[in-house]
Amino acid sequence: MKKRFIIVFVSVSIITILAYLQFGRDVTAKNSISNVSENYYEQNLTVIANKLFIYDKENFSEQILERCLDNSFHDILFSYDITGYPDRICISVYTNSLTYSFGIESIKIQYESTSNHSENVTDAQDKFKILIDTTNH
Repeated sequence: MKKRFIIVFVSVSIITILAYLQFGRDVTAKNSISNVSENYYEQNLTVIANKLFIYDKENFSEQILERCLDNSFHDILFSYDITGYPDRICISVYTNSLTYSFGIESIKIQYESTSNHSENVTDAQDKFKILIDTTNH
């Protein structure tokens, strides 16, 4: 009876820990670099997903872009009121802190204009496309 209780307790504990590691933590914005010139603004961002693995990389990429445009990261605030919205957004996503420390990117997201004109990401969203590179770098 004790052996069965210990096995059940250990199993439930492991499942709880794995569920927390996958679903219980929010995304962390690690750093941001802005490249600003007279008529061009590029935003580069590094994000840690805080997950064991990312199931749907396209959906996750769209969520991260939405958080950039909404300026809703808890760790970092963009100064869109001063410089306006960027013309291009580049995001490097790491699955967790361990992959970040080893420099292993999970996703590279680029949100840029399909035309040759310099337009910011909110004025002409229909002219922008999401490029997702899911190969490990």
